[in-house]
Amino acid sequence: MLILGIDPGKCGALAVLDTETNRVATHDMPGTTRDLHNFIAGLPIIRVAVVEKPFYPPQNGPANAGKKGEAYGVLIGALEWRDIPIQQVRPEEWKRALNVPTDKNAARQRANQFFPDDADQWPLVKHDGRAEAALIAWFGVRWAK
Repeated sequence: MLILGIDPGKCGALAVLDTETNRVATHDMPGTTRDLHNFIAGLPIIRVAVVEKPFYPPQNGPANAGKKGEAYGVLIGALEWRDIPIQQVRPEEWKRALNVPTDKNAARQRANQFFPDDADQWPLVKHDGRAEAALIAWFGVRWAK
């Protein structure tokens, strides 16, 4: 069974978790709508997509919130187009459940614990989105049964 974990955003990522092998394959978030749709179109049958809900801090301003909301809508639309069931989760919910602190390095370290054979996919701090997408997929196992 395959679960798709998604850490949305420009520095985010998508992770496909195979629950049979406990292996995960991560992909950086595509940079264009076309590339995102092509990626989603090429996915095998996904049991559920677990998508982190965006956070809109007021200090980032309305223009940034608008861009983030638009990108999130495109992502949800692509998943709906493929008829992939979607579960949305707040960051604090999945992080609390998996005991992941807010520190980006901590997310990478925690992903190493869950997926030691796949830790080479998030070796650098800038790869925290990959680690978080993998953890979000792991969190999503609860909805895939």
